[in-house]
Amino acid sequence: MADEEEKQEGKPKEKKSSGGLLPIINLVLLLLVLAVGGFIAWTLMQMEKPTAQTGKVAQTEDTAIPEAADDTGQPPVLVGMDTITVNLADTDISRYLHTKIDLAVRNEEAKAKIEANKAKINDLVITLLSSKKFSDIRTPQGKYALKEEMVYRINRAVGGKPVKSLYFTDFVSQ
Repeated sequence: MADEEEKQEGKPKEKKSSGGLLPIINLVLLLLVLAVGGFIAWTLMQMEKPTAQTGKVAQTEDTAIPEAADDTGQPPVLVGMDTITVNLADTDISRYLHTKIDLAVRNEEAKAKIEANKAKINDLVITLLSSKKFSDIRTPQGKYALKEEMVYRINRAVGGKPVKSLYFTDFVSQ
């Protein structure tokens, strides 16, 4: 027993470490988790904001959706269009849009004008919708800009301003 005590006295006593490296590793991991979480939160918040170029149509007298109150005071006449399904212009993933549109026209004369040009209007709408990307139409602002553009183009295609406004009665994109 005395020999053991002498051997231990000859050796330097081991110092008990207070875990010097473990708290540093824990701190680095905590900072890394916080940084990744912050980046993900920032990315998700940025996705909700529309970009400056997303479907903006310059507001002019021709492109603005006319007010519901007309000089005639008559309620608009609704014209139902065909259901339209198109592939969107996204290149990274295959996406489609399935929609049904109702046009609010000024009067019965405007309705007859729309009915006479229905094939032309369907072609115009299909061409316009298939040129859009999912990011352009997924926000409420994007849908409103799309409505403005469609009203403007339809009115130009048929001549005059028979269409007062446009309503999406079905709008599914995937």
